[in-house]
Amino acid sequence: MIIKLLLMMYAVYARIELVDIKKIGETVVIQEDRLLIHPDGPLSPLRGYIMHRSGYMFNKRFYSSEIDTDYSLTKTDKVIHDSVPVYDYTRQPINDQVYDDIEENKEYLTEFHTLLIGMFPSPDGSLSIVSERNDAMYRFLIKDEVQAQSMHILAALFLLSENVNIPINTCIQEEKILFLESPDGITTYINLKGPNHYLVNLIEFLKKYIDDDNANPNSIESTPNEPTAYEQFKTGEFLNTKQFLVQSYIYEFIDTPEKYIKFVKAVYTLLNDQIKNENFTPEDIAKSNKLLEECFIEENAISGLINHAAHIFNLKDIKDKYRKFPFIDTLELPIYTRVKAYDRTNDKELNDEDKKYSNYVEVSLLCLACCLMYDPNTRKYTTEHLPDNEETKPLKKFFEKYPVPTESTSYEMQQDWYRVVADLKNDKIFYIKEGNNELETGLLNMLYVISDITGNQKRVLEEIESIKKRRDDSNHSCLDFNIEKNLITIFTALSTNKDLEVDCGDFTIEDNRHSMSDLFGSFGLLYNFKKLQTGMSVDISKDHVKLFIEEDLFSDEEKSVIIREFTKAQNMYNNPNKYTECMIKHYIYVELAKLQCEYAYVEEPIESILLNSIIKGGYISTLNIFLYGRIEIEYYKVSIITNFLMLYANPIIKYDSSLIRMTNNIIGSIPLDNLCTRDWILRGYIYNSKAKDYYKKIDESAWDGLCITNIILKSLYLDLFLCTVTVEDGLTHSFAGIIKKLNKNSYHYYKTIEDKCIIEYILDYLDNTSKPKFDTFCTIINIVNQTLTNFNKQQLTNIHLSWFFDMFSMMTEEDTPEIQQYLLYLFSIINDDYITTAKKKDIRWSIQSSPNDILDFLQKNSNMICGTNLEISNKINKIEQLLKNSTFQNQPR
Repeated sequence: MIIKLLLMMYAVYARIELVDIKKIGETVVIQEDRLLIHPDGPLSPLRGYIMHRSGYMFNKRFYSSEIDTDYSLTKTDKVIHDSVPVYDYTRQPINDQVYDDIEENKEYLTEFHTLLIGMFPSPDGSLSIVSERNDAMYRFLIKDEVQAQSMHILAALFLLSENVNIPINTCIQEEKILFLESPDGITTYINLKGPNHYLVNLIEFLKKYIDDDNANPNSIESTPNEPTAYEQFKTGEFLNTKQFLVQSYIYEFIDTPEKYIKFVKAVYTLLNDQIKNENFTPEDIAKSNKLLEECFIEENAISGLINHAAHIFNLKDIKDKYRKFPFIDTLELPIYTRVKAYDRTNDKELNDEDKKYSNYVEVSLLCLACCLMYDPNTRKYTTEHLPDNEETKPLKKFFEKYPVPTESTSYEMQQDWYRVVADLKNDKIFYIKEGNNELETGLLNMLYVISDITGNQKRVLEEIESIKKRRDDSNHSCLDFNIEKNLITIFTALSTNKDLEVDCGDFTIEDNRHSMSDLFGSFGLLYNFKKLQTGMSVDISKDHVKLFIEEDLFSDEEKSVIIREFTKAQNMYNNPNKYTECMIKHYIYVELAKLQCEYAYVEEPIESILLNSIIKGGYISTLNIFLYGRIEIEYYKVSIITNFLMLYANPIIKYDSSLIRMTNNIIGSIPLDNLCTRDWILRGYIYNSKAKDYYKKIDESAWDGLCITNIILKSLYLDLFLCTVTVEDGLTHSFAGIIKKLNKNSYHYYKTIEDKCIIEYILDYLDNTSKPKFDTFCTIINIVNQTLTNFNKQQLTNIHLSWFFDMFSMMTEEDTPEIQQYLLYLFSIINDDYITTAKKKDIRWSIQSSPNDILDFLQKNSNMICGTNLEISNKINKIEQLLKNSTFQNQPR
């Protein structure tokens, strides 16, 4: 019961909203001296907001190379379709530990990260200070007997982190106690017996590393400092400061403006005690006075300073002004996680680790429900258009609690959503786990859930039954009929905004895990706004449901206005010389990149930064990566891991434990029991077989079972040729890794000669590399020739021919001299003994150029080709015959 109450209390909590942060900054917080919070100082709540929005603590907690995250992927005795083995994935952040072999600043960083894990236990994989454990620091601070003193406790922690030696005691006469009083002994601020051990350890840690001008500099390890210049900020070293640790916790803990002002007043009181205490040294008093000036400013002096909170609020407001859809960017989409099972009959969540599951389907239904309930005119959710009955009560209750779109979806919101969709008493809805938990994938199953929670309207059910009837037609293995009209009718009936369309792809009929037939494919739910169309696409497979933001969320005019305002704000912070200014400059930079590109980290400057961090390696590189947005979206995680494995395929690059451990933690944050997800996240193994040695928590058999689809293979080529341009020998080793994989499967042989993108990527790479272009091209071809040992000479010849024809079709007047060299080299290595049309199925290429043009080119340049005139003539004649006989001529791929 206590645990349940704790979770309910936290569910009500929310971080301070930006509008309240703006008001706090404009409020006189110390009436007697007419003081406000200094907008540049460490007390500004805007710091906490930006750190949270930027995902700094999220990245630090879950991906730090100092932290050994507790996850595993183990093979079971079960199998799914096609005899694919089932793997058991576990992830328990509460059991994360700190590595005992940290190389730099070991003592400080070991203590720092041990505290970080304890302060942010995050038991469910979302950043949280809350835990069900009895020894949780949060649990101690919200006790009835502690709450009245909690703001003074936080104030003491804040001041200790700022190197002010507050005389707070944790032990008196061998009794564990938390005690702090005023210097005159009249006022007792804190007096608590049996304090929480995490809190005590934090206080002792902060005291230990307080800067002491009289201390021997060799007696204590140096501690990281807050940056005062932007270049220093971009190293990310501030993520290891005491200030960052404590300020992040305070921002997560304090949930109302009133409490924050109470906390600020406690800071002011304790600081004044320090200044007025005659027993303190002049150095300590001077340090306290300096901090007082950094934290507070007189009311009549504030006008000369930049109102940072007002600027950030205006930027958010300008985006919200054009919000037509509940999700402005991909980061706002709810992220799947592992959740607790729910018992509807007894209305309780089940605190059983074995019954937790990954909520792929449930979170996609949450997104769909948000789309359907969103009113773009009020920019709020509404359920007024739905009937009032027992079925709709949970849904209506949910949107009463969450009436407006949020910048991120909390774990509490997701858990509340399961009260809507879990354990529904409907025999048409299928669940995977006992007790009707973890929904099956499949369009029909999802539609039945949507219908059930919205009141099972007659018109909606009729359309679902119509689709089901067509599914049951045994003549259809693929839905060659149009179900767009059905989906449009369903979503129009349920949506607040009726001006919608559905873009429906092909659906296939397959069995789900209950051996029941369902529909698998993708559709887009699109809303029309004058010239703009925005919405979300849903991709439903047998193992997974993926969500994507569809089309533009802002019109070109709106985006232009938003970018202009962000650029103006960015220009105001061109030359930051304070920590807060550096933080705001970087925040605006990343937000601007997100406006200009869906994923900030693939915007060219940021992608270069990430690649350079991986190339350079070392501990600082991992911190730098944490500064470019919350590493939460699967695509971002795949990008980091794939690029790391690709670049580290080069054997001359030394072993780097920090990057290996960071990427190991990123891998462990993804539910690897899903086959599609596992194939996608671990695809970089194709570049670098050492991944098996890097990531020991993954069952070794899982690596051998990775499936490389056409889509994955194409993306691997793209990553390879775009990202290794500046890396010494980066291409050679990674490309060889791909070709070795192709060598094992004849299916990939056909892919190699069919896919024109390979030559496109090679030519693009050659255009940008600083290495000798022709030598590099020869190296690439030699890798193919030497690695494809399982391919016979006929197949190898066909690859050479395919690439020759593809390259010729891309030749332009501007790059003719270079491509001519490549073409002539390819021609010279084509084995004319195997130029044949006997096996028509092996001739999969398309010859898009005119055969006469190809022959003219070869005749014109025959004097530049190695070999006798007779040999060259015979080869040209055979190619001429091939061109004439090819039945695939002029058919584009």
